Amino acid sequence: MLFKRLLSSARTLGDKYIYFGNPSLNRHSFLRSDQQFITNAIKSKDAKYLLFNNLLPIADKEANKFFVTGYDKLGPQLTKEIDQWLNFNNDPLSTNGARPSLLVHFLGLSEKNGKLETARESGFQYKAYHGTPYFAIDIVKSSQVLKELESNHPNVEPLVTREEVNKHLNNFEASIFAQGKMYLDWLSTTQFCRGCGSSVVPINAGSELKCTSTKEKHCPVKEAPVSNASFPRLDPVLITCVVNQDKQVLLTRLPKFPQGLYSCIAGFIEPGETVENAVKREVWEEAGLHVQRVEIIQSQPWPFPANIMIGSVAYVDTSELDLLHDMELQDARWVDKEIITDIVYKGTENNDLTLIGPGLDFGIANDKTLATNLYKYAVDNIL
Repeated sequence: MLFKRLLSSARTLGDKYIYFGNPSLNRHSFLRSDQQFITNAIKSKDAKYLLFNNLLPIADKEANKFFVTGYDKLGPQLTKEIDQWLNFNNDPLSTNGARPSLLVHFLGLSEKNGKLETARESGFQYKAYHGTPYFAIDIVKSSQVLKELESNHPNVEPLVTREEVNKHLNNFEASIFAQGKMYLDWLSTTQFCRGCGSSVVPINAGSELKCTSTKEKHCPVKEAPVSNASFPRLDPVLITCVVNQDKQVLLTRLPKFPQGLYSCIAGFIEPGETVENAVKREVWEEAGLHVQRVEIIQSQPWPFPANIMIGSVAYVDTSELDLLHDMELQDARWVDKEIITDIVYKGTENNDLTLIGPGLDFGIANDKTLATNLYKYAVDNIL
């Protein structure tokens, strides 16, 4: 029975990529260190630059899409600063720790229906590799590029909230945004080596950071036997739909949630924990329930700021709640199959991205979240 359910889960959840989780691009991570490839790709007439301003994606709100530009399409200042960034990327240690004004990360080459675009379709080819090159670029430290953007495209503006991202970016764009935002955030906030405190500089098209300390200075990062560079941090987070023996699901609410919003239990996975043990700990701490079994279902990148959400179903053999351990929850309630089914399939989305059930004053997050995918999985396969 469990095996059949896991197969059903793969079909149900695999037919449609979760929001932020569409494998939109082939990242070609092995080409990030190929300086000639990066030079050709970023200067290609077919390259697409997705611009950020202080980590906020810049969008054309009227067209409901990411604003896209290229090497010589926005203005001479952007072209000039891309050239400066290229010089830096080709020789990052020559600047004594100084960084270029632009933050840049190579995202990958585009794909169509699971296959790379042909050279004729995209116009870009490097050795055996074809496709449209995509780059994420944050221009917050370049006042001249910002002026070019405002002058030539007065109608574009940054998407400030998750609600705006949901509204204006489809899953293809949202998934590229998630990748770009997490890398740019890391490049922006990581200025010094965690091993010795020296300044760090981006290398390999914004995918790694290199310590600039001299050979005479001891640095445990540079001297590490496996890797002598630093990579982005990604924090694992559990999120779990709790199901009891009465075939009910648990809805929980934090004080910070918008009015009427309930969700799954969630929390950070601590060092030394398996996902399953973290689920058991978190469910007991927040709801006082003892989990008998954990079934891992699906995951979701979450770029606020840099998490990977690992979704599961937690099975408990009692319904008695105790919210007084860490007192994190404002409320928790069990709901029957009929109620959660109506919310999932008949709910109306409000301005807070909450699906409010018919005739109810509460609901769950919209279908672009892992929490609601887990509730849907429970409705379709468990309850």
